[in-house]
Amino acid sequence: MRINLTDNYNREDNAKTYLSKDIEALYPISDKSIYDLCKENEGLLVFPENIDSSEDKIGLSPILKIQTTANHEKVRIVTGNIMGFIGVGNLQIKIQSRFDKGRDDYFLHYMLQKVLSFNLFDLNHNSEQEDIFDFIMFMFPYFLKAALRQGVYREYRNFRHNDANLRGTIDIGRHIARNIPFSGNVAYSTREYSRDNNMTELIRHTIEFMKTKRYGQAALDIDRETKENVETIIENTPSYNKNERRNIVNKNLRSKVHPYYTEYRPLQLLCLQILRMEEVKYGESEDEIYGILFDGAWLWEEYVNTILEEYGFIHSRNKQGKGRIYLFDDHSGVRYPDFYKDDIVLDAKYKRLESYEKVSKVGRDDVHQVIAYMNNRKATKGGFIAPLAQKQVTVPTSRLKDSASTMSIYGIEISKKASSYADFCDEMKIMEATFINSLNL
Repeated sequence: MRINLTDNYNREDNAKTYLSKDIEALYPISDKSIYDLCKENEGLLVFPENIDSSEDKIGLSPILKIQTTANHEKVRIVTGNIMGFIGVGNLQIKIQSRFDKGRDDYFLHYMLQKVLSFNLFDLNHNSEQEDIFDFIMFMFPYFLKAALRQGVYREYRNFRHNDANLRGTIDIGRHIARNIPFSGNVAYSTREYSRDNNMTELIRHTIEFMKTKRYGQAALDIDRETKENVETIIENTPSYNKNERRNIVNKNLRSKVHPYYTEYRPLQLLCLQILRMEEVKYGESEDEIYGILFDGAWLWEEYVNTILEEYGFIHSRNKQGKGRIYLFDDHSGVRYPDFYKDDIVLDAKYKRLESYEKVSKVGRDDVHQVIAYMNNRKATKGGFIAPLAQKQVTVPTSRLKDSASTMSIYGIEISKKASSYADFCDEMKIMEATFINSLNL
């Protein structure tokens, strides 16, 4: 059974209800925090990866809730700020953006294409049976690049030798079994810091598997850097044996948390999903939850960054300590505005703001936050960037009291008339240009 939902769905009516018996598989995950679900289900990927330190605290939120209705046999599914795909028992759940009016989920795919820098034009967006496991292979180059920027993963491994170049601990039992009568060789073991290990072997097996898939090969050939990264992994895994795939997968099921190689954890999870795709297609695993989910607020902010970075905006990143500002002279009160440049500060909001005629209608905490950033930066312009269901006739703008500074509600209209994904991308480029013009940079 397949269920299509939108994020932030909480309407108190019977527009979308389901027979309770049909969605029994969802009850164990209803109201359960994403953080707990990820801990219990290695096959569930959620982005951003550092959900426990996310500013939006998405790790504490559930993927969905189940509410009763007036009809005791029917229930309603309520969603939050999460988009993506999830498989539970025999159920396939697809949660698309509430700003995407079509059934093809172009907007989610478009944001991912922009943020993760891959090409989705070859995917069949018109198919209700779109295979998410083909889709996630296009994410592999992004996470491989992030991981290899920290260097090739290395860890200590135990090696067993039997030769005349003794350089480790003699293995008495093995030596007697193999080298009596003595022939000049010695059986011994060494512990070495190696690039050829369970992690890099997992990545190598993923690469070799993807080569056998249409979309997988396309992902590996996506750009020069990806091709070079693939070669780097191949060069550093000389002990690769295709018959060892299951063994390597099992060795990687336990989390690897390394204080330096932090970017390898999301890559490890992605590789496990790809390599296990044949056995964990939706509906084939009763004990685990599989899927890939995205925090809508995070994805919207990262998408907006792909537009603003071309115009010199600084995008603060809490995790890397990039773009921070200080509210006080002693460098305390660290804050991270979403975007700022010269005399303008902007905050990305994955919310419906297009109906507001005045900026004062925006949530008070959001307004206070931007005013604080503007004061700190001595900015004369500030505002919010939100998705638009329809084109803005004028940009709502309010002047701060006793000040020459203004705050506005800017937006990017989301195409809803595109006949194909290619058309959607073309229309979005026009709407992005309209947004930039509205900033009057």
